Amino acid sequence: MSLEAGKTAGVVGFIRSPQLPTGLFRIAPGVPCDYALEQASVVLGCVHSLLRAGLVDEEGDMMWAAYYLSEFAKAIIDDVGLGMNRVKP
Repeated sequence: MSLEAGKTAGVVGFIRSPQLPTGLFRIAPGVPCDYALEQASVVLGCVHSLLRAGLVDEEGDMMWAAYYLSEFAKAIIDDVGLGMNRVKP
């Protein structure tokens, strides 16, 4: 099974809260998995840069930005996994 065959499921949400039954945002359904994973890699690269800068400068806003972006990237990857499991070999 190739990554190109799968599409995102569109069910994983992110920026969760105990007060919300689902995440504030949700991954769009039907995005090709290879493209979604490429975007997750870009987001994780940004997270890495923010963490490095935030730790050196002791900048809390950068750390929070990295936290939310990492949750976003994780949601993309989790949704890709669900989408790929829907594809029949």
